[in-house]
Amino acid sequence: MADKLDLLNQLAASMGAGDFAKTKYEDSKYDPETGTLYCDGIMITKPVIEKAEQHFKALKSKCSYNDPASREMAMIYQVALEGIKIMRASGQETMKEDKSDNT
Repeated sequence: MADKLDLLNQLAASMGAGDFAKTKYEDSKYDPETGTLYCDGIMITKPVIEKAEQHFKALKSKCSYNDPASREMAMIYQVALEGIKIMRASGQETMKEDKSDNT
């Protein structure tokens, strides 16, 4: 029953209920010290992230730039790779900011 209530509250919040609907949504967080991504209530470890990166690189390398559909897939894989890169970079920046705040 609690899951149903959470779902209804999230729906109400997304429809503009604002403060009337409390949700359990939390932003994703990347921990650069451990290389772990926390999102949607799960923990994605550094080895899994590295496997994802290798997977998208391998798929991209199989694409042909002569075929429009294959070229589009290569761009989609590149978006995933860039997302991983940005996640790591933003995690490093956050870590630098935290260290400077503590000094």
